[in-house]
Amino acid sequence: MAQALRGRDREQAVLDRLLDEVRAGDSRVLVLRGEAGVGKSALLEYVTGTAADMRAGPGTGRWLR
Repeated sequence: MAQALRGRDREQAVLDRLLDEVRAGDSRVLVLRGEAGVGKSALLEYVTGTAADMRAGPGTGRWLR
C-alpha cells in the first residue's frame, strides 16, 4: 500500500475513488497538471503504490499551454 501524503487528503480521496471505479470495471484516465514543484510526481507515486494490483499504460510529461 502506498504511503499517505501529508496535507493531500483531498487529492488522495479523489485518486482512491478513481482507482475504486477502475477496480469496479470502469475505464478512467488521470491527468495531473500544475506548476513545477507542486507535487505531481508524489501523487503519481501514490497512485502507482496504491494500484499495485493493476496494470497501467505508459505516462508522459508534456508542456501544455
